[in-house]
Amino acid sequence: MDVGTQAITANGHQYPEPLVMLWFSAEWCGPCKQIAPVINMIEQGYAGTVRVVKVDAEEDFELAHRLGVRAVPTLILLDHEKRLDTKVGSGSYAELTQWIDSHINLVA
Repeated sequence: MDVGTQAITANGHQYPEPLVMLWFSAEWCGPCKQIAPVINMIEQGYAGTVRVVKVDAEEDFELAHRLGVRAVPTLILLDHEKRLDTKVGSGSYAELTQWIDSHINLVA
């Protein structure tokens, strides 16, 4: 189990979905606000497959630091065993769903 997965399960978070996407954000972050509607669409479209967990990078600085988050927004995709991938910056719905789909095919 890697650092990301350990951090999630150590805090008592265990999710039934095969994938968890950590969304590191900050209140002051403009791109985070821009990507919010896209993340909401992903949350709805991938319900039961991907659990989206929003993390305030300033409030949960320790987790952000352990996972190497240096900028927001940062998306980290995990399965139940390990960190699969990281995406820094905002992206379109098409870009993010393609990114997620490429990993769903690997864990399915």
